Amino acid sequence: MSKTIFISSTFEDLKPHRQGIWNLLEKFDVIIRGMERFGARTGTPLETCISEVEQSDIYIGIIAFRLGSIEPTTGKSYTQLEYEKAIELKKEVYIYFADERESKIEPIYIDKGEKYEKLELLKKTIKEKHTVDSYKSDVDLFEKIERKFKEILIQKLNSSIESRDEFENSRNFISKFLLVPKIYSGTEILIKVKFGEKPFSASKDICDSFNLDYGKTIGCGIKIILPTEIDKSCFNNVFMDSKLLEQFWEISKEDEIEIWCKCLFNDKPIDKIKANFVDENYSVYTTNFLSQIYMPTVVRDISNKAEGHIILLLSRFHMIN
Repeated sequence: MSKTIFISSTFEDLKPHRQGIWNLLEKFDVIIRGMERFGARTGTPLETCISEVEQSDIYIGIIAFRLGSIEPTTGKSYTQLEYEKAIELKKEVYIYFADERESKIEPIYIDKGEKYEKLELLKKTIKEKHTVDSYKSDVDLFEKIERKFKEILIQKLNSSIESRDEFENSRNFISKFLLVPKIYSGTEILIKVKFGEKPFSASKDICDSFNLDYGKTIGCGIKIILPTEIDKSCFNNVFMDSKLLEQFWEISKEDEIEIWCKCLFNDKPIDKIKANFVDENYSVYTTNFLSQIYMPTVVRDISNKAEGHIILLLSRFHMIN
């Protein structure tokens, strides 16, 4: 199953490094997240960064000689806050420091004074918690990251998609996810489904809460076939990026499809899941005799009002012959 990788670093000084890492990781069966693809969001920059880390499996930290932008509320750099969130959520963490003796960095990209002191303190903290690797150049960095990912992803790349163990693993994961969703949010699972009703446009509530592109995200009802013995009522829909629309369009309601999707959690209540792009008009009828207004009665059970929301985000399909 695909893993999601978040790239954390300062930007201007490490732009070539970041681009090289993107190009390298695209050779693997992974999903890549980073500031290059954030786009316009309704949330604050900090909320966006933290949400991206939460939805990732692996955190790659590249640290040279700049602390980077400071988040005003905490007084910490965005890189540090991203790292701390990855540690809090027990993500896989791999850190690479620029070699202080042999790296060639332009003077304008070397911090001094208070920022330098904060950066050195952050490096010291990281070294106490992790085995840190160093790099002398961007090429050296790419080679080390490629070796690492060949090591940790080879089993995923060669695993059989028809393995029954995958469904059993998914069943066990879902049970845990429904108990403590914040801990397991972002983990990918394999399930077998049938698609039901017609697709719908995902609401702005859903897109804003899970950092999806509003107007480019669709949802569809599903019936889970495998794994068995799970609370299927918690997963009535799956959401997907519009780039999967053409492939999805060819699927029949009778088809059984294996799909890889991420279980995501957000602690914000969601008012609705379907977008509405057309104004709604209501008619009010009265009687001349009583001059009363008749309106439909709306009954809501507020005793079980959701305190958060979980969704399945589709990564890819596998058609079953």
